Amino acid sequence: MRTAEQSIAGKQPLLGSSRAELAQMASTLKLPAFQGKDAYRWLYSLREANPLNWTSFPKSAREAIAASMAPGVPEVVGEQISGDGTRKFLLSLGDGERVEAVYIPEGKRRTICISSQVGCAVGCAFCLTARLGFRRNLTAGEILGQLYAAESKTGLRDVPYNVVFMGMGEPLLNRTEVEKALGLMEDPDGMGISWRRITVSTSGVADALLDFAKSPVCPRLAISLHAADDLLRERLVPLNRAYPLGRIRKALEALSRRDMEKISLEYVLLAGVNDSDEDARRLGRFAKGLKVKVNLIPFNPAKGLEFQPSSAERTAVFQEIIAGGGVVARVRKSRGLDILAACGQLARKGWEG
Repeated sequence: MRTAEQSIAGKQPLLGSSRAELAQMASTLKLPAFQGKDAYRWLYSLREANPLNWTSFPKSAREAIAASMAPGVPEVVGEQISGDGTRKFLLSLGDGERVEAVYIPEGKRRTICISSQVGCAVGCAFCLTARLGFRRNLTAGEILGQLYAAESKTGLRDVPYNVVFMGMGEPLLNRTEVEKALGLMEDPDGMGISWRRITVSTSGVADALLDFAKSPVCPRLAISLHAADDLLRERLVPLNRAYPLGRIRKALEALSRRDMEKISLEYVLLAGVNDSDEDARRLGRFAKGLKVKVNLIPFNPAKGLEFQPSSAERTAVFQEIIAGGGVVARVRKSRGLDILAACGQLARKGWEG
């Protein structure tokens, strides 16, 4: 099997290359130094990953680059469209692995949900992605490539949109490549996507969370909590054994003292499991005094998962209890349910037809 960094015919991918790496490319090919900077502009600001189309370069330079490097944009090998307008893309990577990304339009708001790993090692009980297990980390180029592919299919190139790392994988278990991708996304001379439009969701890797929050490229943050009781959370999110609620709470206390956006606490409501009045009170106590807001997420059923979604009535009571304790709470609407594109459903299923 080819490595993640390899592309067709053994060429190295351009997408994901830093300024320094593109400068090195220009030096290796004996091109003028300014062409390394120009390559960065073409690749990220202009979203043109095929060097043969870099018209400011002499033909000989374009051909030299194309002979040694490949664009690195994943191929869209499948697309499904939900009745609500959500679109799910199946993307083939250079080594044959596949991941999914989702485009979610809602009014004037546009969001692209991307993956950070092939599969996931966290093993959340209510998540289809967990059934895949962990295959490998994505490279920065493969992370960015999901945006390039979605932009080309949706016409979003010149339209502001949001990016959420809520697809396949745990971003903080792939920090090096995620941070590199974020740097290229947020760079005004790169992709030019404001950090305020990007959210990274983690299942609670507390130590990495604190370090990540110090990074100059750290965007908005979300914590997949799903229970405010350690025994229950261990059942739902096995990572809780390594990072129990006390450690997560301490991390959130430290982050709450910083000048940063409110962190979202993500909470999937499971009927008869974590949606009782007492569960709501526990969640309210956990969130009290922290710079957070709560997103209540309906469970999205799928074959092979044992849980059921909470009723609308139970959800409303749960939300009311949390809000009554002075914590901001909202119910997030599920999108793309009919094509397995909603939260927790990305598992490369449903492509047979």
